[in-house]
Amino acid sequence: MTRILLEPLEWFYPTAKALFMWRKGRELASYREGPVLVLQMGKVGSKSIQAGLEKLSLDRPIYHAHFLSAARTAETERERRKFFRTDRQSYLERPWLNQFLLRAYRDRKANGRWKVVTLTREPVGRNISAFFENLHVKPETEAGRFIISSDYYRIEPTEVSIDDVGPLRDLFYERATHDSPVRFFDREIQDIFGIDVLRTGFSVQAGYQIYSGDQADLLVIRLESLGECVGRAFSEFLGADDFTVVNRNVGAKKEYAPLYDAFKRKVSVTASYADSLYTSEYMRTFYTGDEIAAFRSRWVRDVDETAA
Repeated sequence: MTRILLEPLEWFYPTAKALFMWRKGRELASYREGPVLVLQMGKVGSKSIQAGLEKLSLDRPIYHAHFLSAARTAETERERRKFFRTDRQSYLERPWLNQFLLRAYRDRKANGRWKVVTLTREPVGRNISAFFENLHVKPETEAGRFIISSDYYRIEPTEVSIDDVGPLRDLFYERATHDSPVRFFDREIQDIFGIDVLRTGFSVQAGYQIYSGDQADLLVIRLESLGECVGRAFSEFLGADDFTVVNRNVGAKKEYAPLYDAFKRKVSVTASYADSLYTSEYMRTFYTGDEIAAFRSRWVRDVDETAA
């Protein structure tokens, strides 16, 4: 028999991953209460919620993930395997954590019920914010010009300008994932935790609602209502009367902020694009008709397309 010799990294990879899973299992088992999982689509304030939870000194482990679904996690792991044993290994460990959490939940490894927190956000603004979050933006020496690139979107280094964001708009349409918000609750909440938020309904007036499944409790908050209801929501959900949001990962404070601001100011999305999101069950569940009309007016507007 001919023995195929594997590259050294191929030997190390499963060992490193197994060690990561073992350590996470030990951590989870050390707590008497089930974990708090901040499970949210990207750019919906999840880091700020996680930071606020960590200030409470709960006797629960706190985890953060943008998705747990097995197919998406496996795809992400394949894409990020190239980061193994590099200075970007933390990006690879994110899908490892997703796999650990999904297995732990399904195998009932935690002591007690899971507490899951998620936020909603108006999807056009969320998609634009998520697009910029996954870009590497390097300012040029000439003011208002930038070099952008992205492993995530497979964008090679490309020069863009604040004065002409049209090429960036085209990349947004071509490369970004646009349906994540409207699919999130079916794919990540109902399919995994068995809680059907969209068909159960949501208290728009309160700005938040708590749901219970067989093994998990779920808190859903509208990002647009966060300032008015966050204290009340976490007091009811966790018995935490002193929860405060700790701002993290704010796009307006990042290096790409001037380009991001220009994009939001100059770009009008097409009516068909807006309607594909704003007519969804997701929007009808979490937002009123007047709110949807206001969102649509904000993003579908008359602009000078030569400037955009």
